[in-house]
Amino acid sequence: MYVAGKPNTNTNIPDAKNLTIHSIVNWVNGELRKYPGLKAFYRSISPRHFSNGDWNSGGTCDSTTPTGALEVTQDKSSDSIASGAVEGTNVKLLDITALSELREDGHISRYSIRGTPVKGIESEDIS
Repeated sequence: MYVAGKPNTNTNIPDAKNLTIHSIVNWVNGELRKYPGLKAFYRSISPRHFSNGDWNSGGTCDSTTPTGALEVTQDKSSDSIASGAVEGTNVKLLDITALSELREDGHISRYSIRGTPVKGIESEDIS
């Protein structure tokens, strides 16, 4: 990561996410001037909602029903850092944070159905 055009050596930046997102959005916004008619979007992230650890340390998501808010509005993003970064720029926010919070059960997780192998067809033949 670069800060003020120089490689960052400080690993204790308290607001690294904010700095990173703003830096990327500002760079993209500056580049848009070179390409009239081009549209750029910054997609927010889906929130984490693991129980009993993180995804790589035994955490799971056992949610099978929707939780949280009952609707998603366009008035305000639930990711204030992302919405603040695009404010005043030509980069548009594609806000998936609130949508993902509404349906935290919307991922397949361990509830996915595995395909059944077809005799005579190897997996590398499919790709």
